[in-house]
Amino acid sequence: MYNYRYHIVQGFFMLLSLVYAQECNITVHEHLSEQTKIADCSRRGFSEVPKTLPRDVTVLNLKGNKLRDISNFSFENYSLLSNVSLAENKLHIIEEHAFYGLSRLKYLNMSDNILNLKHVYTPEMLMPLQNLTNLDIRRNIHNEPNADFYHYPDQAFAVLKKLEYLALDMAPNPFFGIGFQGLKNLKSLTFEFCFLKYLRGYTFENFSSSLDELKLTRCHFNFLEVENNTLSPFPHITKIHFQESCMHLKQALNMLSPYSGKTIEIMNFRGLNCPIFNNNEYPFALTVTQDMMRYLKTVCVETLDLSDNGIVDFDENSLLSFDRPECLKHLYFKGNRFAFAYGRQLDEVKTFFNKSVALKTFDYSFIPVRYKLYANDLRFHAPDYHFSNNIIYLPRSLEKLVLGNVLCDDISRIFFIRRGSNLTYLDVSFSYTNFAVIFEGNATYKTETLVLDGHYHITLYTIELVSFINVKTLFWRSAKLFYIMHARSDDMFLKRFIALFRKFEYLEHLDMSDNELFILPENLLINIDHISELSLSKNLFQSIPSEIISQNNIKVLDLSKNLLPTVDYETRVWADSMNKKHGFYFLLDDNAFECNCDNLDFIDWVKKTKVHLDNRLYNCTLLNGTVITVLEAYENMHDLFSHCRNSVWLMISSTLLGTSCMMTVILLLYSRRWNIAIFFYRIFRKIVEKKYRKKYTYDVFVSYGGDCIPWIKEYFIPKLEDEWKLKICLKDRDFYGGTSFYDAEAESIENSRHVIFLLTPIFKVSQDCLFEIDRVKHEISMQNIENIIVISKDITLKDIPEGLTHIWNYVLFIQWPEDCNDHDFTWLKLRKWMFSDYLY
Repeated sequence: MYNYRYHIVQGFFMLLSLVYAQECNITVHEHLSEQTKIADCSRRGFSEVPKTLPRDVTVLNLKGNKLRDISNFSFENYSLLSNVSLAENKLHIIEEHAFYGLSRLKYLNMSDNILNLKHVYTPEMLMPLQNLTNLDIRRNIHNEPNADFYHYPDQAFAVLKKLEYLALDMAPNPFFGIGFQGLKNLKSLTFEFCFLKYLRGYTFENFSSSLDELKLTRCHFNFLEVENNTLSPFPHITKIHFQESCMHLKQALNMLSPYSGKTIEIMNFRGLNCPIFNNNEYPFALTVTQDMMRYLKTVCVETLDLSDNGIVDFDENSLLSFDRPECLKHLYFKGNRFAFAYGRQLDEVKTFFNKSVALKTFDYSFIPVRYKLYANDLRFHAPDYHFSNNIIYLPRSLEKLVLGNVLCDDISRIFFIRRGSNLTYLDVSFSYTNFAVIFEGNATYKTETLVLDGHYHITLYTIELVSFINVKTLFWRSAKLFYIMHARSDDMFLKRFIALFRKFEYLEHLDMSDNELFILPENLLINIDHISELSLSKNLFQSIPSEIISQNNIKVLDLSKNLLPTVDYETRVWADSMNKKHGFYFLLDDNAFECNCDNLDFIDWVKKTKVHLDNRLYNCTLLNGTVITVLEAYENMHDLFSHCRNSVWLMISSTLLGTSCMMTVILLLYSRRWNIAIFFYRIFRKIVEKKYRKKYTYDVFVSYGGDCIPWIKEYFIPKLEDEWKLKICLKDRDFYGGTSFYDAEAESIENSRHVIFLLTPIFKVSQDCLFEIDRVKHEISMQNIENIIVISKDITLKDIPEGLTHIWNYVLFIQWPEDCNDHDFTWLKLRKWMFSDYLY
């Protein structure tokens, strides 16, 4: 009996252990004939280190759990571990023998916890980690310590003789004891979460002189007081990162004296001038002087980042003056506020680019210098001005040029890309300047990425002489491309646009989001066979352009946030074929899908297709205005659409209808002989009007009741007149004394392209409105009106005036929504109807 119980209990614990271990994802990777077994236990709610993992696991990820303490011997079963992550837990206690058995551990990450740096770490706790090379304990100090000396546990870290990388927090007034002298192999020192106030000459004196990289970033809680000899303990450093630390660029540049004549790979001084610490000695608005650059100019620096430092100007032989400009490979001025002014500064820029023969990246973006407030052409005011003086020849070595988001309306500056250039990335997005990027003609360029967001850029004026055959990625978002794409076929800009696209033979990624497009020009993509990702989101498409489904390599198509009522049959077949061929992601969220009899196949397709959709719970609108999801429509299809497919009734009705039509056609022709004559007259009249381009006095005549006047003033007039630039006829504003009121109404309706009826409770009883309905009936018979739009506000369909029911077949109806979130979509629908006659 005893043995029976024993086996049951033993089996129970084996089963429990198996289930417990399976909570982690165990994978094995092979690299260079070596196996790495990884236990991914991240974000699984563990409150202690699991005990039942495979004993030969080499990587353990416990990130994002609920560990509060690490008890003694927690890892003794996993002696082969080389990499452990305990990041993003709630650790505040680590017992003395917690790391027992981890003699092979090389990487330990305990960042984002609440471990007290001064009290948790002891030599006994870290002693088992003799082979540790990387230790990350950043973001553990959550409250700023006082300004007294903060003694780091140097004796504890001294036992980590092989440590090469150390990342930790920085106190306001740190003191690193002599124990850090034992870290002879330390190559990289990182302080990221930083409360630093004082950087003294002795701050880093106990660290290894062979340190290669120092990161002192995000020290923005206090203004740093920095001594010029702070970096003296690191004579061999090659990478310096001070970004987003409020030490001011002037102090950072003064610390570079130990590196005169030396080579520095990376010098990251981005965001050192903090506006909240602005004062006379260290101003946020900074003019760079020769004295500030006296050390930097002597350094052979490869990557220099001076972005976001409030630089508004630079003196002669300062910012662009380097003893060894041939060393520079990457230069960043992003987010400052200086321009290359005409004359001396522009000459210095030209000289700099001529000497920077190895430059690969130049970033002069997000530069606000001068807005255009009035018509003032500054380009020709200088007496010795000549256009050629403003041409800046960029080095052929340049691979990435970023000129996006520049506001500088002053003189013209021409950035000239010469034949043989290595430029692969060009960004001129959202720049409103007199800049231009010109490519030398009769050449093929290596450009692979074009970012033209925001506008139709002057760069494209040289496309006839330039080959962009290597372009693979094109971003052209928020550029109001509808002005070009919806133009007439003989429009000059449209021809240039299509000509440009025909040069993108190997284009793979195309993004034309947010351009108010509802058509694509015919044959726009005819020469492009390699597109794999196409984004047309945030436009006004009501159907999917046929140009898209002619593509055979698309893997991602984004048509979200458009006005699509459905996805047509041809597109669905194409999407399924693309998915079967290579997998296909179809993004359709936030469209104007309709759930009606015509869309049953689409509803069924959304449910059953294997295409990767962004969301199968698309909203769709029933005929009665109710909004449901497409899946709800699918699940309740019989109840919602049982009337749609009664084939027997349809067959009988069709037969009877056909027979009756055959019997009545002769009678109709005879009885309607005068109507037929009028019909042909109308056709003739329409042709004549189109030929001679009849002009209307008003774009819109608005018929309304008195209770709608406040809404018209506050919303309707600003939208149609101010924003859409339409001419509206309002009887209370545009009719004057001296003529019959009704004659004026009749004449205004006759001379209006569209008529809008605003249905409100008072409209029904208004004699003026009833007269206007009668006049519209007459104009319909004369075909003088192009669109009749009825907008219903605070009134149901059953309460509409009887006169409107007689012309309902000619009406475009809008039920004004009560929900403010739906107003934008309703305005878009109205605009589509109002401007539809200009699209063809």
